[in-house]
Amino acid sequence: MIGRKKEIKILNNLCDSKESSLVAIYGRRRIGKTYLINYMFKEYRKECLFFEFTGSSNLRTEVQIDNFVEQVYEWFKVEPTKKIRNWSDAFRFLKRTIDAEVERKRHKAKVIIFIDEIPWVDHSGKANFLSALGYFWNTYCEVRKNIVMILCGSNASWIKNRIFEDAVGSLHNRLTHKIPMYPFDLKETKEYLIEKKGFDIDNKMVTDIYMVFGGVAKYLSYLEPQKSLYENIDDLFFNLHGLMYSEYDKVFRSLFMNRANFHKSVIELLSSKRLGFTLSEIAKELDISVGKRLINTIDELVLCGFIRGISKFNQKRREIKYIIADQYILFHQKWVKALNKNDVASLFRGYWLKETQKQGFAIWSGYAFETVAITNIELYLKVRGLQGIFSGVSHWQHIAKNQNEKGTQIDMIINYGDIMFDIVECKYYNDEYIISKEYGLNLKNKLKMFRKYGIGSKQKAELRLVFLTPYGVKMNAEAHGLNITNIVLDELFE
Repeated sequence: MIGRKKEIKILNNLCDSKESSLVAIYGRRRIGKTYLINYMFKEYRKECLFFEFTGSSNLRTEVQIDNFVEQVYEWFKVEPTKKIRNWSDAFRFLKRTIDAEVERKRHKAKVIIFIDEIPWVDHSGKANFLSALGYFWNTYCEVRKNIVMILCGSNASWIKNRIFEDAVGSLHNRLTHKIPMYPFDLKETKEYLIEKKGFDIDNKMVTDIYMVFGGVAKYLSYLEPQKSLYENIDDLFFNLHGLMYSEYDKVFRSLFMNRANFHKSVIELLSSKRLGFTLSEIAKELDISVGKRLINTIDELVLCGFIRGISKFNQKRREIKYIIADQYILFHQKWVKALNKNDVASLFRGYWLKETQKQGFAIWSGYAFETVAITNIELYLKVRGLQGIFSGVSHWQHIAKNQNEKGTQIDMIINYGDIMFDIVECKYYNDEYIISKEYGLNLKNKLKMFRKYGIGSKQKAELRLVFLTPYGVKMNAEAHGLNITNIVLDELFE
């Protein structure tokens, strides 16, 4: 099992607990939620009695219930003795089946009830699935003290609204654990590619892959080590039959259903500007008000890990800029979205290799690398050795007050308890990065303006200019004059 140490530890502890547990596991589509549970209870903790049911998209309630009854038979070989009319009947049938199985086997370990893709079971709420589930938990599972019920889904916003924040439902305040699942970080991605897929690659190539697929396990599983990265991307993205060609629409349709187009309109807007947009700017660009619809959409996209907000330094409640935080979405929006089916059908073999030789790719990869740095901030902090005083990532901008000043923009400031600040410059080059005289002056101005107008009263705070690059910074006269902290890509993998 690659990564997931924290999640496995939690599930292990629940298996050993003397109480029943109600757990919600959530994360974006393809992240490996089901894989984790199957590993835990079909391979690692096989002594547990396990039942699994998966909701299906766009099926009528009667069909969902029929599928549930069929799953009970698949796991326990038990048929109902009377007609199952609704979800209350279905859970009563499961209760009696579990009791009989525990007694027959004299089972002592935990009973695991895993309900996967729970948002699909009763998306509208009209089938009273959650009320029946809540009654089943309150009157049976919690009382027995030997049950771990795991509710799992990709639609994190549905789980948040219907389970976490349901103030009146039967599951109100019943959750004992929340387990969010995130993509692999760079180190875990490398481990997966080498150990699971058999690749023989360096850290730069792992990062190249990460900037296309992110740390999404399922996407990484599509890569074939017998092919080059360029060939893999050609076959997966720029091929009408490629496994990633239509993934973008599937992701949004499966998560947000009839609201998917609006969510995509927000994503497409955020993808158009490297520095992101504030909430008011998003509303203005989409010609809508800052109302419940937009706020809920932003919250949902954040919960799914597709976007993230970065506050302006010293203004945490205002001027939060939202940026794309999902590497796959960044790649799709830049390189795939504009191509229609006829375009893709006429592409030649070697298309992606040729695209990577163009200036547009160099510009995009620099932005994508900055996003990789932000989403792998824990690896960065480990290199810096300052995890304990980390206070957050922010952006900052200064508009010149007079003709004697120059305005400046800082995309990535890392705050360590207001006593130290990293001004981070991410540069994705295939060689040592060379600081020109003009760029050196620009950097000095950034430091000067931020100390004067940014930290202000915290004048004693230490400023560090940090360059994060694949191969370091060439130490010419400009670099020496800036007192640079140099972090190379390999250090993030140590």
